[in-house]
Amino acid sequence: MSDLQCPYCSADHEVCHDDGFGYEEGVRHHDECGSCGKRFVFETSISFYFDPQKADCLNDGNHDFRQTCTVPIDYTMMACVACDERRPPTDAEMEAIRAGRPVEPVTEKTDE
Repeated sequence: MSDLQCPYCSADHEVCHDDGFGYEEGVRHHDECGSCGKRFVFETSISFYFDPQKADCLNDGNHDFRQTCTVPIDYTMMACVACDERRPPTDAEMEAIRAGRPVEPVTEKTDE
């Protein structure tokens, strides 16, 4: 997939983004087509896409905590799969993690 097409010959063109070139919005960037050799300008527009998902734990539901995959293991946290709230593992959970045993998913309310 190319970044753009040359406005002269319609050839696919990859912008060399070394040092962040071509990412700044509101600027006319100068470039040259590798196919026809003509110079042209382009402007950059950045779009955002939002992906909403239910998080019942934020609406009087329970958090669904699972252990994170972390190295070193001592930095393991428990993270809610819906909202990503994090908490340290309990002593019993950490003991299971260190022993390489699976930690059962934990659903619980937290103070918000």
